[in-house]
Amino acid sequence: MPIRSFIYWFACSIAAFIAVGATESGMAAMLDLSLPQAGASTVLPVPEPSRAFLLFAGIMAMAFTYRSAWLSWKRGAQH
Repeated sequence: MPIRSFIYWFACSIAAFIAVGATESGMAAMLDLSLPQAGASTVLPVPEPSRAFLLFAGIMAMAFTYRSAWLSWKRGAQH
């Protein structure tokens, strides 16, 4: 695996882990959401392990799709 590919996947994994870490209950409680009083009682952060996993999987799927589209475009531009 070339170093550029490794760096890309490593950076995407780190970004996904940071995003998943922000969904933890302690971090979600520290978010300062300035909502109107009527909406404050109905919109609260709900950290769940399944949502964190789906967030991680979604970020990695976007990274895979972006990389495959970039490589396809790059190979098509060379011909």
